[in-house]
Amino acid sequence: LAEAGYISRLCVVTTMPVTLYYYTGWNECQLHGCPKGEGAWRDIPFKDVSGKHFVKQLQVEADGLEFVVCDMKKQYWDNPPDWYGKKNYQITEGGSYSLRNGHLRRIRKNRVLVVTDLDHTLIGHERDPENKLLEEFKNTWLGEYALNGSALAYSTGRNKSMALDVAKERGLPRPELMICGVGTEVYAIPQTLPLFEWWEAGKTLELMPEWRTKVLNGFDRKHVEDILTANFPKFELRGTPEDDPYRIPTAYQMDENFDAGKMTLQETLGEKYQVISSGHGEWKLIDICSSEAGKGKALEFARRELNFEPGETLACGDSGNDELMFRCNGGYGVMVANSLPELVEAMTGNAQEGLPLTQGKTFKTRHGSIMLFSSREVSAGIVEALQHFWP
Repeated sequence: LAEAGYISRLCVVTTMPVTLYYYTGWNECQLHGCPKGEGAWRDIPFKDVSGKHFVKQLQVEADGLEFVVCDMKKQYWDNPPDWYGKKNYQITEGGSYSLRNGHLRRIRKNRVLVVTDLDHTLIGHERDPENKLLEEFKNTWLGEYALNGSALAYSTGRNKSMALDVAKERGLPRPELMICGVGTEVYAIPQTLPLFEWWEAGKTLELMPEWRTKVLNGFDRKHVEDILTANFPKFELRGTPEDDPYRIPTAYQMDENFDAGKMTLQETLGEKYQVISSGHGEWKLIDICSSEAGKGKALEFARRELNFEPGETLACGDSGNDELMFRCNGGYGVMVANSLPELVEAMTGNAQEGLPLTQGKTFKTRHGSIMLFSSREVSAGIVEALQHFWP
């Protein structure tokens, strides 16, 4: 009974439910498990997720759960793999989780736009011949970010056909956008396509009309090719208008005149064009495109199209043509540990402190971005950056 002048209050303890997303090819499936606080195991069916046919979902009003997954007839079971170390999957507190190929992950709260280069950044080639580091990224991305509103964009120097080829070869997950030709082509990837094998629809992908208008503004291919042929024979023309419609790829056999030649070419072409270099060794790859294109402009376009703030954006790269992506004021970036000397030199010059860059350390740039020079190579460096900036 409440005494006069006093108010009795009832304290209600609420339990955060467990929400579980399950990546599967089964049309129907169920969880067989024991919610925390219950003494017996029971079956809980998964439900479809609108717009995500590759994943199922269920919710349990409990702050923990021990379980396995099976089909509705209990003929096929998804038990933890040996490396999981336990007989059953275990969730010890409420929250949102995902399960894919034995990997049980807690879904992050912060959404992120990852814009990543492909060759020697996301894809390691000789640095990751068995795709172990790429699999680490895929497990992290699909398990912790892909279901929380985050977005993925590939930004590559490859043309569309070559980008689709390597996506198929390495089994890359479906992105929201694919940026090709060093930021001269931007394709929206329909999210109705499969999470994998989305590349099979490559012939149906069309350049985003609003981007095409930007990159063609003032771009005169014949004019540039005539200048190159007449005055800059060291810049050997590569590619074709069919494969590279919005850039002119060239290659330069390195000598002591490269820097001066590149500068003179830029001055000759004027402010409507930009000259972008990348690569190392005997030959440099030089791309000429509209000043409205390039990886930096394409990143800004992707960020606006997908509705992400600079502080929600991570740019990832390893070479000179990626440097433009690291100029996003308020954005984040990662130079993977295997970055080429040309990028390390450029970013050393861009660092506010002006000190030598150290792997595993962050630094601020004069453009207002925050960078990590990762201690891990290729796609493992992207995972390192995600964990560093959004712990």
